[in-house]
Amino acid sequence: MDTFTQFKQPGAPTEKPNARTEAALGRLRQAMRAIEADIQAHHGIYPLNFGRVTQSELCRRADVKKATLQNPVHKDTTRVEIMAWLDALNAELTQTRAGTRDRVTAVADTLSADLVHLTVAKQALEARLEAADVLIQHLRQENALLKSRLDIA
Repeated sequence: MDTFTQFKQPGAPTEKPNARTEAALGRLRQAMRAIEADIQAHHGIYPLNFGRVTQSELCRRADVKKATLQNPVHKDTTRVEIMAWLDALNAELTQTRAGTRDRVTAVADTLSADLVHLTVAKQALEARLEAADVLIQHLRQENALLKSRLDIA
């Protein structure tokens, strides 16, 4: 469900939102999705801004001035929704440089172990491939021998 469904001030008559407001909301939504995708792609770590996601970082990613969120159109709607999104997101993220570094180290250690596992699996597959190649060569020689015997008979 989209969190930005209300664009009007509380108590104001329902009006069509203006194009600039719609464009800013669209960029904010897109930036939110991009940030969530970055976090997922980087194993739960936000790769920019020292691992911190803030209003300023969201606005930077959306190319929206942070002051825009303070105007009457956004202050009680968009900004509130962004703050709720940030609170939920930041509950999952480490907020300090040291904490982010520890988390990055843990992910790197896991990736190191995965690399060792994949290297061993690759070596086993290469050994099987080599054995299969030897068998194929042996069968080709045997096949050629059998064909030559049929030609003689």
